[in-house]
Amino acid sequence: MPEPTPEEYVRGLNKWSDIGYTTLDTLYLRPVRWFHRNFVERFRGPAYPYYHRKFSPVKTIDECEIEDQVCFYEAEMAFLRDRRIDTMIIEILQDRLSRCVVHEGRIDALDKCAKEKDDLFESHANWYQKYGEMGAPHSCIDAYMKQKHHMIWMRRHPEVDLKGWAVERESERKTKDYIKSIPMPMEFR
Repeated sequence: MPEPTPEEYVRGLNKWSDIGYTTLDTLYLRPVRWFHRNFVERFRGPAYPYYHRKFSPVKTIDECEIEDQVCFYEAEMAFLRDRRIDTMIIEILQDRLSRCVVHEGRIDALDKCAKEKDDLFESHANWYQKYGEMGAPHSCIDAYMKQKHHMIWMRRHPEVDLKGWAVERESERKTKDYIKSIPMPMEFR
């Protein structure tokens, strides 16, 4: 059932209501419309899409004072927002890779979808470095401590490939070798 619409003013039904509406329009509505048209719309600037919203900079947890609970809360909320955004980015990249694999076919996808696969692998590795293995109830303080310990460990072990690119390339090579070893059916002439 449609919503009832507000009744619109119809001119000519009553002389006194016409005078009242005209007076109201002249004194109150016309100046507002004129101001909106000439000033507000002119100085508003171009419309900006909502998905490019820029958040105001918030202090990270290491920049907060010891007793500043408001700063702690803002840093925690920024951390949770960043985690949600990073998770959504991974979902988008995963969707791109699956679409590419469906479009190219499973055999050709190894070569033609390499960029999507590398992007997804890199974002997975970055997400895991930042948020992985912290347990269920974790906060920005836990992430900060994990980052600190990770940096110390990397300084002590510079030769280790933490993101696993070597393992990833080796598995890709094995998959390609296996696909090449599959005998293709003979062509019918």
